[in-house]
Amino acid sequence: MKDSSPDIRAIVDEMIRSAIARRASDIHVDPMRDGFQIKFRVDGVLEEIAAHDEASGRGIVSRVMVMAHLLTYRLDIPQEGKAEAQGVDLRISVMPTTHGMRAAIRLPAELVQPKTLEELGLPARVLDGLKQFAAGDAGMLVISGPAGAGKTTTIYALLDYIARSSPGVSIIALEDPVERDLAGVTQIEVSPFGELTYERALRSILRQDPQVLMLGEIRDSATATLAVQAALSGHRLICTLHAGTPGGAVARLVEMGMEPYQISSAIFGVVSQRLLRRKHGTGYSGRVPVAEIAMMDAKLRQAILGRGDRDAVQEAIASQEHFVGIRAAAEELIVAGITDGDEVRRVLGERTGG
Repeated sequence: MKDSSPDIRAIVDEMIRSAIARRASDIHVDPMRDGFQIKFRVDGVLEEIAAHDEASGRGIVSRVMVMAHLLTYRLDIPQEGKAEAQGVDLRISVMPTTHGMRAAIRLPAELVQPKTLEELGLPARVLDGLKQFAAGDAGMLVISGPAGAGKTTTIYALLDYIARSSPGVSIIALEDPVERDLAGVTQIEVSPFGELTYERALRSILRQDPQVLMLGEIRDSATATLAVQAALSGHRLICTLHAGTPGGAVARLVEMGMEPYQISSAIFGVVSQRLLRRKHGTGYSGRVPVAEIAMMDAKLRQAILGRGDRDAVQEAIASQEHFVGIRAAAEELIVAGITDGDEVRRVLGERTGG
């Protein structure tokens, strides 16, 4: 008698193959009350792709766990691992929910991310600011924005630019996790909850004769202190912060216990960015960054030293000569037909104030 049960291995292979073809960044296998849903994140937006019954859904999650060498008999704890399929490396995370195990699969960043600064499509002033930082010899560059704003993509492109334009420079990146191999960059994978934390790695890294340092994210006061000290001691340092504006990023550092004089002396500039979907006919295809950059100058330094709040700091930034805010940059993309008002409102919200 012919077996009518679904071929789970074939379903998973086709799911991954389809995600690669769609240039998805993530695959979600979501358990629901009445089955499982397969979703792809394409251009930052989740799309439901398929639905499976409960038995098939459990089989898909189990197959993914086997691929990542996870413990299939432990359905009560989160687990993470790596796998290779369809010629690409995958990062896999599973998590127990009220309806069963949920799987999230991250596809390689190089499938969807631009490789160079010029390919990013950043506003001209932001691009110029990044190149000025790359040509410098010290200072701290902060890339801010919410999760999924393209911060890591921008940093990878900047590190690649520094490696290519300054051969012989020692570049070390601390990442959680490493998303793409970079030629000319020493990449170290750290874990916030493991033995090799950002703080521990950063303390040791400063003895490794680096000239350029990259931190995946500043999350606490200890890491912030070490980062600022590194920038003040003659290193170029690149880091990320979850903040909505450059002023908000500065305020976060103050909240972490940094003294205003340290911040004003260490920071080279702060970039705030988002990703907007590109308009393509009647829909969207691909994304483009929209960003603003605040360079340290007398006005910004005075606002920081005066212990201004985030609004006061942002006001000082907005009054800088040649400053172009993120919303103004988005308006330029609308005029150029690259995106539209609906997408700008979706990402940046409705305009408020004057």
